[in-house]
Amino acid sequence: MGVASPRRRTPGQAAGSGTSWPGSLVERALALVAADYRRPTGPVVMAVALGIAAVLGGGKTAGPLRPDLAIALGLLATLPIAVIRRFPAAAIGVMLAASAVFVVFGRLSWSVAAVVGWLIAVAACPVMLPRRQAIWAIVAAEATVLLAPLGLGGNVTPWDASAAEALAVVAAWGAGEMLRARRQSAIEYAAAAEQVRYLSERDVVARERAGIARELHDVVAHHVSMIAVRAATAPFAIAGLPGPGQAAFAEIAEEARTALTELRVVLGVLRSPDGGSEAAPQPRIADLDQLLSRVASAGTDAELTTAGQVRPLPGSVELCCYRIVQEALTNAGRHAPASRVRVELCYQPDALSVRIGNGPPDRGTGSGQPRAGEHGPQAASGFGLTGLRERVAMLGGEFRAGPDGQGGFLVSAMLPALTAPGGDRA
Repeated sequence: MGVASPRRRTPGQAAGSGTSWPGSLVERALALVAADYRRPTGPVVMAVALGIAAVLGGGKTAGPLRPDLAIALGLLATLPIAVIRRFPAAAIGVMLAASAVFVVFGRLSWSVAAVVGWLIAVAACPVMLPRRQAIWAIVAAEATVLLAPLGLGGNVTPWDASAAEALAVVAAWGAGEMLRARRQSAIEYAAAAEQVRYLSERDVVARERAGIARELHDVVAHHVSMIAVRAATAPFAIAGLPGPGQAAFAEIAEEARTALTELRVVLGVLRSPDGGSEAAPQPRIADLDQLLSRVASAGTDAELTTAGQVRPLPGSVELCCYRIVQEALTNAGRHAPASRVRVELCYQPDALSVRIGNGPPDRGTGSGQPRAGEHGPQAASGFGLTGLRERVAMLGGEFRAGPDGQGGFLVSAMLPALTAPGGDRA
């Protein structure tokens, strides 16, 4: 790989720039003006300075216009700079109109400060006005210059002066176009930098997600697979195992296989750049009956009631509802065995209410009854409910979990849920 030779600068070319020194000087002057206009007091200070100069110059100039009229027009040609950022169209229009009176009827009464204000107004047209308005403004300025040689009002104007003014209008317009292009380039550069930063962060997140997916696949999936295999082969390895024991091992094996299936879905979500997996279907509210059947076979008395008009909901809402019920049932079976769990779903016009409460079991269930309040704090510990709270927050809903005051534990959520477009539940 060769080494690039440094570029040679031609005489008169600015260091670190691709333009010659006059162009570099103009760019620096425009940058200074732009920086001045970004400060809140910049236009005001400039307008006051030019206004004072216009008053002093208008009173001394001997021209066809009366001194008081020359001073008034000079102020109109300079003072609107103070509000040019807030009212650009009105300010530029007043400045150009006042200067047009000078150009057509009294060039000799036109002070230097008013000329500077005229050039600033012309340069500000492409920067601050819409394209159509800016073009009409430059056309009007040039037409005014062409009317000057007609000698209206005793205003004798040589052709060379009109030509110089026409060139000055073009130069001021070009300066404004250059400033507009620089600002647009800065905006596009900032947008490109933001896009690069976003892509870089997304790449880092993707790498982290891939690393987590590898860890889950290599560690967790391996152990869950071993649980499924050992549970499936245990009835054949243990001689004389009674029927309930075989059923328990079969249920453990089935749950392990279900866990592996859901783990593969999670791995697909982690590996997907968009954070989603379209290959595997996600659990829905319709799958709650199957979930309650599984926990009932494990000894938990679970009951599901539904209120309101049942309708298809967005897939994210249905998945969140399923996970809330799943986690609440898991906590109830782990920390309050033999308790009775009530799952209530209420379809509202613009929301879905989910309530899962567990309390003491029915009378006569024996010693499996938990003591009052025993399962509340334990169920609230860990990361399960924290994850549910984050899920609900992502959907803009409300989540609560805590003791119900009657010896049980209550998990509730309010999920914003409009009808899924086209009835799509996925």
